[in-house]
Amino acid sequence: MVSRRAQLCIIITCAAVTLGARLGAQQAPRILLDQPARAVEYQLNRLSNDELMLVERNATDQKYQLVYVALLTRKGLPPQFRDEALAALVKLKNATRTGVLLEALEKVRAEDAAVADKLIPLLLAQSSEALKAERVDNNWFLDTSRQPLALRGGYAALMLADGSPDAAWQLASKLEGHLAELIRAIPHIPATGDGAKLRGQLTTRLATALSDGNDAAVTAAALGAIGHVRPDAATFDLLAQAVAKTTDPAARVAAIRSLQAIPEAAWPQASIAPLARAIATRVGELPPPQRTEPDTLDVIQFGDRLAAKVAGADGAAIRRDLRALGVQVVRIQTLPEKLSFDVRWFAVQAGKPIQIALVNVDAMPHNLVVGRPGSLEEIGTKGGALPMPTDPSIKPFVPALPVVVAATNLLKDGDTERLSFTAPKVPGEYVFVCTFPGHWMRMYGVMLVVDNLDAWEAKPTVPIDPMTKQPFTSPRN
Repeated sequence: MVSRRAQLCIIITCAAVTLGARLGAQQAPRILLDQPARAVEYQLNRLSNDELMLVERNATDQKYQLVYVALLTRKGLPPQFRDEALAALVKLKNATRTGVLLEALEKVRAEDAAVADKLIPLLLAQSSEALKAERVDNNWFLDTSRQPLALRGGYAALMLADGSPDAAWQLASKLEGHLAELIRAIPHIPATGDGAKLRGQLTTRLATALSDGNDAAVTAAALGAIGHVRPDAATFDLLAQAVAKTTDPAARVAAIRSLQAIPEAAWPQASIAPLARAIATRVGELPPPQRTEPDTLDVIQFGDRLAAKVAGADGAAIRRDLRALGVQVVRIQTLPEKLSFDVRWFAVQAGKPIQIALVNVDAMPHNLVVGRPGSLEEIGTKGGALPMPTDPSIKPFVPALPVVVAATNLLKDGDTERLSFTAPKVPGEYVFVCTFPGHWMRMYGVMLVVDNLDAWEAKPTVPIDPMTKQPFTSPRN
């Protein structure tokens, strides 16, 4: 009997081999490396991720530095390419990992925070001795040209090197905009070892920043960070009060995202219904056009998740109020290195608009295809057998079958796509599945379409797992 972990390793290996074979079949783009740096960067920026991974490079030749920089700072590349690029740049520049990573963060645009979310952990994964040896000097922070994402990495590294937030916090408080960036780096600090001790000290600092409330950006950043360093019932209540009382939309969104870092087991039961009602009230105050904006839809989805924890008529009433505000939103996220979605099944009303927000935080690419009842194996096998399309308008690995209801594109690490469609008019246990080669056997779930969602919620039923042929034990993984 092959273990579940062994099965997963086999599937991931096969998928990686499949992707590698397809990349290997493509011709490597030719880059004119003898041009000025800006011209080389222009050529590299025009390449797709697949093309960039194929570019010729040599870790012993200085002329390939910009190729490695592109690999290190490109959004959505598998981690092995970042690791390769980091090792090569350390050698080519005769520099430390800290120096290379901080320089790379300077090149990342503020809107590409997903890249920083990969580079900062690489920086902080170093030993405290290494960070102390390369302790970031105060003068580095005084350079007014420093980019926001680089500041995040610099302050996090400084705090870990010191084993204390004191010096970094004091410095950042004196420089305009720096304290908010320091606080935004806090979720990246490791939760184990020296990082755990530092997180404990930062909890007090965050509480003080929230009580001061003098700087809107600092307040929003502190709300966004505290759920990561103190994910308990007290923090849930603190964030719930912020959602109910704050008039700053950025702070409200930050608080709700921070709440999602707190495990459901820590949610205080008495606080769940009031928070769900507060969300419904706040969203109801917005003009209708704003209710369809991505941040607002995320807020509605979290409110619905809260309402699902409220028993009886009260919970049903809250869910009705939320649904009346706009489109039903279901947020589905990939689970890193587990080849699974975090949602196993969900219910929607027949003929009503729905939006699935697919968030990929895994190194592997994934998609989501919705299909008619009983179509899981057909969609999974036929989709996975397709070649990678050359036409960018064609969604990879989505088979042209009448059983396909809707599908996303193939999402790279850090990507999010919102799939909007109308739920089928015929009730049933529809499936959703990732059709990247080899994934369908584990990455699947059920979209339960019911005649009347209110009536179903009064007397809910559990759908059948299409693989095990048994009722699902939980709606979430």
